[in-house]
Amino acid sequence: MRARVLLAGLLLPAVGVLAQERFGLLHGNYGGTDITVLNPARSAAQWPWMDIRLVGADAFAWNSLVAWTGRDRPLIDELRSNGGGSGGDLVMRSLHLARTHHATVAANVLGPAVSVSLGRSSVGFGIRSRSYVSASGISPELGRFIFEGLNYAPQHGVRYQDHGVRVLGAAWTEVGMNYARILRSEGFGMLSAGVNARYLLGHAAGAFQITDLDYTVYDTARIDIHEFSARYGFAAPAINAGTGWGADLGITYERTMDEVSDYRPHRGGAGCTPLRYRYRVGISLVDLGGLRFAQAEAGTVSAGALSIPDHGDMRVRGIEGIDSVLAGATNWTRTNGMRIGLPTGLSLQYDQRLADFAYVGVAAVHPLSGRNSLGLRRASAIAVTPRLETRYAELAIPVVLHEFDLAKPSVGL
Repeated sequence: MRARVLLAGLLLPAVGVLAQERFGLLHGNYGGTDITVLNPARSAAQWPWMDIRLVGADAFAWNSLVAWTGRDRPLIDELRSNGGGSGGDLVMRSLHLARTHHATVAANVLGPAVSVSLGRSSVGFGIRSRSYVSASGISPELGRFIFEGLNYAPQHGVRYQDHGVRVLGAAWTEVGMNYARILRSEGFGMLSAGVNARYLLGHAAGAFQITDLDYTVYDTARIDIHEFSARYGFAAPAINAGTGWGADLGITYERTMDEVSDYRPHRGGAGCTPLRYRYRVGISLVDLGGLRFAQAEAGTVSAGALSIPDHGDMRVRGIEGIDSVLAGATNWTRTNGMRIGLPTGLSLQYDQRLADFAYVGVAAVHPLSGRNSLGLRRASAIAVTPRLETRYAELAIPVVLHEFDLAKPSVGL
């Protein structure tokens, strides 16, 4: 059986086209290397003896500020109504439960990876390249200025204050190892734990964080900045622009259908027969760690009263241009080097067996980056994923709420 599994893995390339957090594959029992993305403990007692990934890719983009639609409809409906043309308008979205706007753009290129079951333990290795951009802390008023421009008359003459506005981006490649082990199998319960450890090679990064912004736009020309403090950094693209370390930690508990005392996957009379469960619950911390870019240009700036007489005629080019605009800054400190934290998050997962081959999974992800930190912000999400799975095929339909936006759920297949 192992020889057949190995041969199939070598002959059939695993190519993934996935969504954010891979909710469609997250709960699958035959997913191999892909199921450890949000919880590294999932590879313990994995159903395949060996899983091999040759290549894959995924991409995700979401924001709460604007939508490409003219009638508050999804993009696919807009394109269909225009015969596949480029009709439609860019419109502002309304905030629901969130008090500030957020945006996330993420893309991954997945290289070779392998995961092997070794009795009560499993070991995996893999490589992938990642790019991640996040924006957060954008108030509705600042969002309106971003969308309409500073000439938006209804907000002229009003004093606004913003705190913790962050726009961050980074690209890196990571080489990682997964280790998971069954800690306890007794009666009808099995407890497992796992860790992903990764070495990171940074390729580029940029960061701009406004700690405090107190300003008034008076008319189509004049802006008064009453108080301003910010941090910034930029690392030029290079193969080895920075380095760092990352890790994921997780545990899972399974309520099994059969007794599991001293259970050893793929050993003894059970062979490769899957261990069925009634339900599975897991908790994990993902993307702990960060990157350091030693040659980055970075610094902090704070300004008191500053007046810009004509914002429509500003010409800012490079550091010298910023110098001229912020000539009244009370304090400016420039440094070499910058640290950017990974998009750290806390995740909860639950998977319920409904019948043979039928399951429904629930997963939640919450960001843990601080408002004033230079850490990439993970998008918060809750996903409900019904699925059908066999050894040969799997069908999943994730329904995802991003940033608790109840009015705009995403549905995948």
